[in-house]
Amino acid sequence: MFFPLHDQNNEAVRTVPIISYAVIGLCLLIHLLTITLQFAGPGKATDFLYRHAMVPMTYFSGMAVMHDKPESPGTTDFKAETPAEALETAPTEAATTDSSLLWIWLMPFTCIFIHANWMHLLTNLWFFWIFADNIEEKFGSIFFMVCYALTGYFSSLTHALLNHDSVIPMIGASGAISGIMGAYMVTFPRNRITSYFCPAWFFIRRLDVPAIVVLGFYLLLNTTQLLQKSGVQTSVAVDAHISGFITGVILAYIIGIFMPRSPAAIS
Repeated sequence: MFFPLHDQNNEAVRTVPIISYAVIGLCLLIHLLTITLQFAGPGKATDFLYRHAMVPMTYFSGMAVMHDKPESPGTTDFKAETPAEALETAPTEAATTDSSLLWIWLMPFTCIFIHANWMHLLTNLWFFWIFADNIEEKFGSIFFMVCYALTGYFSSLTHALLNHDSVIPMIGASGAISGIMGAYMVTFPRNRITSYFCPAWFFIRRLDVPAIVVLGFYLLLNTTQLLQKSGVQTSVAVDAHISGFITGVILAYIIGIFMPRSPAAIS
């Protein structure tokens, strides 16, 4: 597989990527909040997770589901993008999450700002930053914000539709970030991405590869994983990755229609 390190600045970014900075800052702040909630009292972190993560059954029923409340503060409830372990290992006392229809409707958006742990967060932000600043400059801050929000929404909704009876929360910005990666592949297909190529643990090479190859391989890898694990509950929501990526590709074409074009030079 390819692990991108940075792009080659084929087109230098000359504007301040305000929305990109805002997304990174918000993800960091919410992650710090989830950490403090783990020590705030029994069940606080779990309640936050079930209120703001994407819980398919809750989203479609409009009612908060039952879950297991940890017996003591400090219990780590955030295990992965779909933290099944939180349900399987949490001790006994049953409780309902106090939520509202507004928060339930906002689940597809709020879930993309919650992360399982520091590794999950920093990996997502690493991928986000490599591609986001170029896309924000190309699209403009408003179109970029719309693109990020819509890819996040449709990636979450796709996961919920494919797992409509699930009570396992999905968290993580991967779906929205996949959307930005899809938009980048369409907008800058020839930009070269410096990446580690790792087909096996003993063979690692640093290569400069066109974006269409790196990001096309990312889509292919996720599609292969989805087909191999069809019908099996996994800790990574690859369906959200694929949906976000495809949405980003479509939006890049649509936004390209509305973007002002540079006037032709007159000699």
